[in-house]
Amino acid sequence: MSSPARSRTLLIVIAFAVIYIGWGTTYLANHFLLRELPPFVLGALRFCLAGGLALAWALSQVRRPIQRSDWSSALIGGILLITVAQAALIYANQYLPTGILAMLYTTLPLWSVALEWLLGERPPTWVLIGLVIASGGIVLLMSNSLGSSATSEQWFAGSLVVLATLLWACGAWMLRQRPPFSSSWLGLSMQMLIGATLLALFGLWHGDWQHLPAGNLSREAWLWLLYLVLPVSLGVYPAYFWLLREVPASLVSTFAFVNPVVALLLGYLLLNEQLSLTALCACLGTLLGVSLIIFGRRSSAVLRGDALPSVRLNLQQAFA
Repeated sequence: MSSPARSRTLLIVIAFAVIYIGWGTTYLANHFLLRELPPFVLGALRFCLAGGLALAWALSQVRRPIQRSDWSSALIGGILLITVAQAALIYANQYLPTGILAMLYTTLPLWSVALEWLLGERPPTWVLIGLVIASGGIVLLMSNSLGSSATSEQWFAGSLVVLATLLWACGAWMLRQRPPFSSSWLGLSMQMLIGATLLALFGLWHGDWQHLPAGNLSREAWLWLLYLVLPVSLGVYPAYFWLLREVPASLVSTFAFVNPVVALLLGYLLLNEQLSLTALCACLGTLLGVSLIIFGRRSSAVLRGDALPSVRLNLQQAFA
C-alpha cells in the first residue's frame, strides 16, 4: 500500500472513531444539560455557538466565492441532518429513556441500506449478515424496555425518531450527489446556523424561551455545553460530512449501532447504571455486526478490484 493510500486509510479510521465515540457521548451530555436548559434552547444555543465559531474560522482562511449549490446543500444538511434530527431527539428525550432513544437511532443504517438497494446498489452478503446481527443486538438491548406499558406519547416520540432517521438517510444520500462546498468550514457553518435558527423557532412555538433559568447556568452545565460545541459539533460533524464523500452512506451510518453501546458503557462507568450480562452480550453482538458491515464492504471492493471512492478534496483543501 502506497504512503498516500495508507495515510488516507488511517484518516478514515480516525474519522470513524471520532463519530463513534463523539456522538455516543452526546446522550450523556444532554442528560446533564436538560436539567438546567429547556430542550430547544439547548439545541439552538449549541448550534448557534458552533456555527458562529465555524464561520469565524472560515472567514479567517482564504476566501472562496459562495456557489449557488452551497446554499441548497446547506439547506439539505441544515434541515434534514441537524434540525429534524435534533428536534426529534430533543422532543423524544422528554418521554423516552436515553438508552431507548439511542437504540431507535439504529434504524438509520437500515434506511441507508434500503435506499442504496432501491437505487440499484445491492449490498454485499456480509453487509446484510452484519445488519441482521447488529439489529439483533439492539433488539436484545431493548428487550426489557417499554413493552406494553408504553404511553401514547412514548409511541409518538418513538415514531418521530424513526421518521427522523429516514429523513436523515435521505439527506445524507442527497448530499453525496451534490458538488462539494466551496469551503467545507463555511458549508458546515451555514448548515449549523440554519439548524440553530429553525431550532430557536421551534423553541418559540414550544414555549421554551419563556422557561429559561432565572439565574446563571452552573459551571457543570457550561462545561457540558462547551463539550457539545467544541469537540462534538466542531469535531464530529466535519468528520461525518467528510466521510460521506469518502465511503458509502450505509457504512458511515454504522455510528448509529455503536452510539447506544457507548452510551450504555458510559452510563455504567459514570452514572452507576447497571450493566447486565445480557446487555454486555448484546453490546458484543452489535459490535460484531458492525465489524462485518465494515469488512464486508472492504472485502467486496477488493474482490471487484475497486477502491473506495476517491477523495474529491485533497487533505490540504478538505477543511479549508
